Amino acid sequence: MNPLSSINNPVNSGAVLADAYGVSGTKAGVGSATGIQGINTDASASSTNTVTKDDHGLVLSGRAERAQKIEAMAKDFFQDGSFSSEKLPSLIQRLYKDGILSDGQLNRLTNSGFDIPPTEAQSLADFIDEQRATLTNSDEDRDLAGTLDEAKWVMRTMDSIQSPAIAQKANRVATDITALLGSDRTLTDQQKHQYQGIKSLMQLASMTGEHQQASGQLNSYLALAKQH
Repeated sequence: MNPLSSINNPVNSGAVLADAYGVSGTKAGVGSATGIQGINTDASASSTNTVTKDDHGLVLSGRAERAQKIEAMAKDFFQDGSFSSEKLPSLIQRLYKDGILSDGQLNRLTNSGFDIPPTEAQSLADFIDEQRATLTNSDEDRDLAGTLDEAKWVMRTMDSIQSPAIAQKANRVATDITALLGSDRTLTDQQKHQYQGIKSLMQLASMTGEHQQASGQLNSYLALAKQH
């Protein structure tokens, strides 16, 4: 698996994870303490009050901008159905640079055992179709078929992954695949790599839910407050 799993610095592992993919730590995006500092440096006391007073409106504006970035990401990575595990590093870069994933969220991913499998060129969608065709009507296979169907559904709705409902479904798929990989089901190395790729993608999708972003923003503000 990718060295991401060996990052064990609980304080700044998110930043290390980003650096591992060439992402600049000076990004001034959503969830970035550096970006918040840059805004606050030029802010007067009166403008700070305005921000507080109009906070709800600013949040809505931020949501709209974030939604546009998510839609653009989905178009670039998932519209043609060719997304494969080898594109995971590029996806992480895009999510981070666009402010969709914060340092705190990357940190939580790392601490949750996030891994990128050895590269597989076959698209995850094609792999899912291939696996679905081999499943029987046994209870175990029906459960796996449901998990694969949900995974493919999440991949088709990546333009709406800030929705808590989609993030929760992605998290459920990741949990099911974790159980699959830890079971005694016979899988080839290629199958294990592809299932790990699906799991990692689902972990990313679940971490980008609006509720997760809110937590990341709160953590950034709290970290900034401690510096003053």
